[in-house]
Amino acid sequence: MDPALFHDRSYFEDQYRSDPDPWGFDSRWYEQRKYDLTLAALPDARYRRALEPGCANGALTERLASRCDQLVACELIDHVAASARRRLRDWSNVHVETAAFPDWQPDGTGDLVVWSEVAYYLTPEGFEQAVAQLECWLEPGGVLVAVHYTGNTNYPLGGNETHERIDDIDFLSHHSHLIDPMFRLDVWRRNRPLTLT
Repeated sequence: MDPALFHDRSYFEDQYRSDPDPWGFDSRWYEQRKYDLTLAALPDARYRRALEPGCANGALTERLASRCDQLVACELIDHVAASARRRLRDWSNVHVETAAFPDWQPDGTGDLVVWSEVAYYLTPEGFEQAVAQLECWLEPGGVLVAVHYTGNTNYPLGGNETHERIDDIDFLSHHSHLIDPMFRLDVWRRNRPLTLT
C-alpha cells in the first residue's frame, strides 16, 4: 500500500487491536440504519457484478450479497478480511480479498461500486487514483453509491467534501441524495462509455 494514497495504516491496526468491531458495525443503530438506507437507495433491483472496497467485517457486504450476482470486496487488515470471509462463507457469489483501496481493484468491469465510509480516508492523490480506476471499471449505466459520516474527523477529507468531489466527476450523473444529521448518502450513474486502458 502506498502511504501517499491513504490514511495511515497504523490507525486501522490500532483500532482493531483493542476491539474486533471498533466502529460498532454489528451493534450501533447508526450503522444498521445507514446500511438499510444504503440498500434502499440502490436504484436497481439487481446488479451483475459489484465492488465494495474497505468492507471491514462484512456487515454491509452480507446485505449487498442478496442484490448481486457477484460481489467482490476488499479489506486492508488481514485478520479483519479473514473475519469477513468467515462471515460470508455461505455466499458463493462473494469473494473477499485482502488488499488496500485504491491500490487494488478486481479485473474486468462491473455495474455497482459502493464507497461506504472509505473515500474520505484517501489523500488527494489517492482520490485521483480511485477516480481513474472507477472510470476504467464502472460500466455505462452502472451505479456508484457513496455514504460518509459528516461529523468532525482527522481524515484527509470530510464527508461533505468527499461527495462534492465526486459530484465534480464528469463521467457520473447525480441520481439521488440523502442528508442525515450524521451522514450523507448519494447515488450517481455512469453517463458515458468505458475508458480503455
